[in-house]
Amino acid sequence: MLRSTAVTRSLRKQLALAGSRSITSHPNPNIVTGPDQNWYRFHNMWPVQVPLSTPLPGTPAASEGVAAAEPKTEITTLSNGVRVISEGSSSIGASMALYFASGSRVETDATMGSSHFLQHLAFKASKDKSHFKMTRDIEKIGGHAVAGASRDCIAYAGECLSSNADRLMALMAETALNPRLEDLDMDNARALVLNDVANSSKNGPGTVLDAMHTVAYSGRGLGAPLLCPSNVAHSMSGDTISTFLKDTVAPSRVIVSAVGVEHARLVDMASAAFGDMASSNPVAPADAKYTGGEFYLPGPMDMGEVHIGIGMEGLGCSHADLLALATIQTMLGGGDSFSAGGPGKGLKSRIFVNVLYNQGVLSSSALNVSYAETGLFGITATTTPDHTSVTVELLIKELKRLKTGVSEEELKRAVNMTRASLFLNLENNGIVCEDLGRQLMYYGKRHTGKELSDQLKKITAADLQRVSDKLLSSDPVVAAYGDISCMPSYSTIVSAMKA
Repeated sequence: MLRSTAVTRSLRKQLALAGSRSITSHPNPNIVTGPDQNWYRFHNMWPVQVPLSTPLPGTPAASEGVAAAEPKTEITTLSNGVRVISEGSSSIGASMALYFASGSRVETDATMGSSHFLQHLAFKASKDKSHFKMTRDIEKIGGHAVAGASRDCIAYAGECLSSNADRLMALMAETALNPRLEDLDMDNARALVLNDVANSSKNGPGTVLDAMHTVAYSGRGLGAPLLCPSNVAHSMSGDTISTFLKDTVAPSRVIVSAVGVEHARLVDMASAAFGDMASSNPVAPADAKYTGGEFYLPGPMDMGEVHIGIGMEGLGCSHADLLALATIQTMLGGGDSFSAGGPGKGLKSRIFVNVLYNQGVLSSSALNVSYAETGLFGITATTTPDHTSVTVELLIKELKRLKTGVSEEELKRAVNMTRASLFLNLENNGIVCEDLGRQLMYYGKRHTGKELSDQLKKITAADLQRVSDKLLSSDPVVAAYGDISCMPSYSTIVSAMKA
């Protein structure tokens, strides 16, 4: 108290010396006490500055920090099979998601493209609400909601204040289970779907990834197109969407995840939204049988680029070596060749050092996609047509280098980078919410960040060698999109990989 009084007396003296003009300049109407108002005026006088070492009048001393409690993950299964998972958070906001374990891999010839349409029917009109009413209800609670379809699930996600979580959950369930499928709604969704298809020609890396899936899994299941083909979109009807929902959505495939909502409250919300769903036997997904192969797709004449992907069968999410594979992906790394400070800016990943140094390679990155029972792993690149052969040679050489092993320094760096990326992502509640739902879908439980980090620290060079040998034992899958005139044949690439 004496120190605070002395500081205030000193401030008043300095304010008086600065002149009467400074005493009335820049008042802050949010500060009502006299000493603190003087402090504010003194701090904002020019050229006088208050040193950071000077205590702020009236401010209590900072107490010692207390380590935050480890977030608790809780899981509950409703009587009909719907699974609920949550993790606590100190935030006043809530991140929530619904996961339907379906996606394009469970589509049949009759329902192809339904997942893509459902993505654009989400948070529009429902059977009980107009599009305007749905949007206004989300806006009234300060909510944000999105939907997305992938090969193995359809997701509905949203964020709002925790106090409004029950209202947002009800809206998410309504749009997921009961989208309105009248002609007007289908026409609006059709326009968005066709726009996605038209824009896909501008997304070279995405087109290559889709092509790799198509040829690797023979066009069925995981090889089915992620985007609805334009010829199918033109004839898509509400009855087809209704049939797809009836055949593929069942309580056993529904997962409700949330961060920042008390678990008991989340269970009540899930029970209200999905408790009446009757158990059923949904259509089983097609077997994911990896075959390898080639898919060369010409692009627009004025494209001026070629996008390339060379891969092999990866590992499923439940495989014991999945973390070792993630470490290999980090070790390969990648990015864009052009950046401030030169290619890679001193980064030490293999692709930066051995691939992106070539001026014709515009970008290159390691590819690692995992599903329940299988996956794809490889390297993708974008280059100019005249550097196509050189780029393919560089990608093959880099994949074959996995056979030569890894140094202790490189292993340590890759493990630490993977661990750092893991914990950085888990700082975001939205990503944690997704992690909760997907882990429950794939594993039936949650592995915490610490558990995964501890497993990463145990990875050895022998583990990476074993996984690399397994990867390179499968037949390669090769895809190219753009100016493919200089693309080597598939047999040439296979021979080079096996040499």
